Amino acid sequence: MDVLIDASIGNSIPNCRLAYVTVTDVAVRGTPPALTQEFLQLQAAVAKAYHLDILPTTPRIAAVRTMYKKLNFDPSRYRPASEALVRRVLQNKGLYYVNSAVDVNNYCSIKYLLPFGIYDLSHIKGNVNYRLAAAGTYVNIAGNEVSTENKPFLTDDAGPFGNPTSDARRTAVTLGTRNLLSVVYADEEVTDAELAEIVDFTADMLVRYNGGTVADKKIVHSS
Repeated sequence: MDVLIDASIGNSIPNCRLAYVTVTDVAVRGTPPALTQEFLQLQAAVAKAYHLDILPTTPRIAAVRTMYKKLNFDPSRYRPASEALVRRVLQNKGLYYVNSAVDVNNYCSIKYLLPFGIYDLSHIKGNVNYRLAAAGTYVNIAGNEVSTENKPFLTDDAGPFGNPTSDARRTAVTLGTRNLLSVVYADEEVTDAELAEIVDFTADMLVRYNGGTVADKKIVHSS
């Protein structure tokens, strides 16, 4: 499987990059107590470090929002996943615990203030292309039909399946998932060295809580 960044993204964001890791032969389960404990510690640190009223001006959050705006993707209407998670923490709403893979992905998204996506690799058909999607719809994880037109999406041979805000039900990670693809949507200010550290940390944490073997880790640049 190749992961590519289309010119429809690269023309607007010349320094666009994705980082990804694939992990095979995993055993996804309910949220382990040790991961819950790590999450509680992270939430406490986030509550001390950030304030809701100035969150959009936090450098990393602001950089992700700028990335959205360059794609004409309104970050106030389609909130980046990382910002949405941090806002829930600051509003004392608590986080959704889903499973040992999704929760690791959300943990990393909050830790690094970057949108992450996690997908069932076995349900991805062919190569992955990050591009502005054509007119159409997809069914998100909540079961709602959502328009894809002119929105940034990871797509495969079967169509759009993920973006920095909302993913498709088709590639959702469940307790039956055996192969994982985790994707980091990087803003232009993140260096490749930082991205390498982020993807290494993510890979280690996915294996720690889900088992399996890291099959691939890469940083993808726009062509």
